[in-house]
Amino acid sequence: MPDINRCQICGEAAPPIEGQCGEITGYRLVRDPWADSPSFLDGNLHFSCLEQSGKRAAFREEFIRLVQAGHEEVASLDGSPPPFTRMGLGMFPIFSGDECDIFQSHVSDRWMVVRKDGPWFSLGHSQLQVASEGSLPVSPSDVTRYRLPVDLGDQIGTYGLSDLLRSLGVTHRYADAADLARVDYRFVDYYAPKHLLDYIAVAPLTLPDEARAFLASYAKTYTPVTFDDEGA
Repeated sequence: MPDINRCQICGEAAPPIEGQCGEITGYRLVRDPWADSPSFLDGNLHFSCLEQSGKRAAFREEFIRLVQAGHEEVASLDGSPPPFTRMGLGMFPIFSGDECDIFQSHVSDRWMVVRKDGPWFSLGHSQLQVASEGSLPVSPSDVTRYRLPVDLGDQIGTYGLSDLLRSLGVTHRYADAADLARVDYRFVDYYAPKHLLDYIAVAPLTLPDEARAFLASYAKTYTPVTFDDEGA
């Protein structure tokens, strides 16, 4: 079984940071274009690895299908019955440009910006409002739990984001030092026996210019829906 905490492309440590490293969970039933044999993706992806991969188009096709799908059957890996059933994100397209596509949820105030070269950004109503003002939205301040591949010791509570990535040997997989400094990284907790790190990383969402321009205009006429707790 692959280690879901490592990048499924390069195999290196991959702590999630919005806009730089994301997660695809196995139950989403997205086919893995990097696997040696037919399988579904289950784990994290460095967006830098995704951008450079020759298989990014195949992944994007699968991901776009997931974004728009509702409750649907997906063929099993070996073609044998019965097929699997997945619940997609149930979104529909509202913009397509040279750099990205944007999708909106049918049932909640959620959007997905998917760049042509692979990476994606999930937005809520608060991020849309910030974009409408011409400012750069940031990710939510949710706690992320990540299992480290090695124990980094008691000093991990004093690490900043650059220190963490350097200790894991993956600084080159993330943004440059100036962009990393813009991420508001906060240590929350560390459970050494299982190498479990809890942290908050509020990151600027560096949307393509065409997406920011569209969303700034779109937000002025958008009417929020009642439900806003869609899972993603």
